[in-house]
Amino acid sequence: MKSTLALFSALLCLPLAGCNSHQPGVADSTPFSKPSEAPKLLPVKVAGKYGYMNTSGQLVINPQFDAAEAFSEGRAVICIGKPCDWFGKPGDSRWGYIDETGKMVVTPQYQSASGFKEGLASICTGDGCSGNDTAAGQSRGYIDRDGKVIIQPQFGIATDFHEGLAQVCIGKCDWTEGSGYNGKFGFIDHTGHFIINPIYDNAGDFENGLASITVGKGDDAKRGYIDKTGKVVWQPSN
Repeated sequence: MKSTLALFSALLCLPLAGCNSHQPGVADSTPFSKPSEAPKLLPVKVAGKYGYMNTSGQLVINPQFDAAEAFSEGRAVICIGKPCDWFGKPGDSRWGYIDETGKMVVTPQYQSASGFKEGLASICTGDGCSGNDTAAGQSRGYIDRDGKVIIQPQFGIATDFHEGLAQVCIGKCDWTEGSGYNGKFGFIDHTGHFIINPIYDNAGDFENGLASITVGKGDDAKRGYIDKTGKVVWQPSN
């Protein structure tokens, strides 16, 4: 009788996805498993200089930089010289990029630089790049992973790309307490062409197809949302 019940249960289970067929000690297999990734490298500071270790704690790129940031898309921003401070006074420091072997792929030459996003990274030249917004002369553009300038420095602010577009500001684009930025914000594509003209007083990055925009300054500022064609999907309000 027991064998008959066991056979009946086995036959009943065949067409049902919810039946438990796991065997002790046998791992699940799934077609959605992610491929193995290269070991992640993390910046570390040793005796005043930065290098990189792997996730096992092994030093794989010798400490030699005055500042170093996390890897993004196979490149890491590093700095040589002083002060290597985003919000410090301009000095002799210059920013460049290394690959995951420690090879210098973009010689340190920029006053500031960001990590790569969607194949491009924002770089800055001029005295205002260190974060001192009152300084004049800064100009931001974009390079590719090999260091080739893809979009010439021409913006007061140039942020990372999100969903194919990056918010940029034309003009000096410094911040004034109580009134905000004095430039105008719009959005460019990977070639540097304006997809959404610079007509806004502030803007946020695109996320899920929408970006916040601000019209007006100070107490008169109103915030709304646009889509990637520039169509207003929520009228600015305060």
